[in-house]
Amino acid sequence: MSAHRLIKIAIVSVFALLAASCGAVAAIPALRHFAIALAHNPHDLPALETDARIHFEPGAKDCAREVAARLPAAIARVEAAQGRPFARDVPIGVYARPDSYAQANGLGTARVGGVAFAGRLTLSPALCEAERDRVTAILTHELSHAQLQGWLPPLAFVAIPNWFKEGLAVMVSGGGGAEDVSEGEAAAAIAAGDAIAVNDEGSLFNLAAVRFEVSPPREAAPAGDPRARAQLAYRQAAMFTSWLRERDPNAFADFLQRIENGERFRDSFRATFGASPSEKWREFVPHLPE
Repeated sequence: MSAHRLIKIAIVSVFALLAASCGAVAAIPALRHFAIALAHNPHDLPALETDARIHFEPGAKDCAREVAARLPAAIARVEAAQGRPFARDVPIGVYARPDSYAQANGLGTARVGGVAFAGRLTLSPALCEAERDRVTAILTHELSHAQLQGWLPPLAFVAIPNWFKEGLAVMVSGGGGAEDVSEGEAAAAIAAGDAIAVNDEGSLFNLAAVRFEVSPPREAAPAGDPRARAQLAYRQAAMFTSWLRERDPNAFADFLQRIENGERFRDSFRATFGASPSEKWREFVPHLPE
């Protein structure tokens, strides 16, 4: 049985579990987006003649070629940072139309640069146009997620808190996904009480967002702009994740290996760092740049 078929079976199994526990699929947006994405697979698009991993929608071939040129270095960067090769090749879909991208990415929106979902990676049409300078950063960011997904069953990946998944991906990609928020801005927001919630487990009811402790946001936070809020959250998560790694690179590398081996995040974190994520966050805050 092909790896693609195994991945699809696993995702469908998770989908069935979610549907059974949460009610009708049509009533739950996340499940509906999952179902739509399973029917809009990048494998159904033409493959790039020079790299069969990369599929493209008509109109995005030149962009797909640019992704292919940057892919080897991005893969090498992720493998070096996360300590393990990819478990399998990651199919990549490069899209020309926002509506088809939204259908394929599992989130149901075209307002994100890229998504790693169901063992594959989808890239936004914006990366072929106005945001072309983000291609390398977003490709590397999403490959960070895909590398973890390749080693873990779907539910084990979901159980990793979003702050860590996104913080790791931003850190590994050199800022991908948080380009518009500086560390100084993120530190100022934390000092003003606008900080991310550092939980110790992920949830089936929040598959993507990095949430804040305070809701609604304080006046110090970027107001009325979901993208700005997401980038602020990602930057804070990356700063915390980087701090954990810088304090003890060997311990951090061991922690990643534990996660990739399927150990429970909460238990592995405490065993490695001697405290819970929220306790380490409180230790981290006094080290913020002024």
